[in-house]
Amino acid sequence: MFGLSKEEIMLMLEKVDLKENQKSAIAEILQMNNLRIEQQLAFIIHLVLDEREKNISHNTYLN
Repeated sequence: MFGLSKEEIMLMLEKVDLKENQKSAIAEILQMNNLRIEQQLAFIIHLVLDEREKNISHNTYLN
């Protein structure tokens, strides 16, 4: 995981004067956002690697 875990977010939120359920909701939202970013990054990496592989095979075919 690239971003902060829910536990790490909760630790950071201990300094904030909020109710426990509010802190938990904030941590859950941030963690879900981190997961979405990771999924998008993995997809982009997959596309880049696929394109690279196509270019390598195309160049090999030409040579």
